[in-house]
Amino acid sequence: MSVDTYLKGKKTEGYKRIHQDDILVLVAPTLSRFAKELHLVTKKKMIGKKLLAVVHHDPNKSCPI
Repeated sequence: MSVDTYLKGKKTEGYKRIHQDDILVLVAPTLSRFAKELHLVTKKKMIGKKLLAVVHHDPNKSCPI
């Protein structure tokens, strides 16, 4: 999974937009099609923080991967 925080000039029309507090998350169409749930988790490290995206596959949909 890739994360991109620089969106200037990027085509994001097809992405699903999810607002959580003051954060906007753009989810790729392919990921939202095959996912049942998506959780964003922050973990505090010794230096800085880490953001994880945990995706649960929908067992009723066949994934091409």
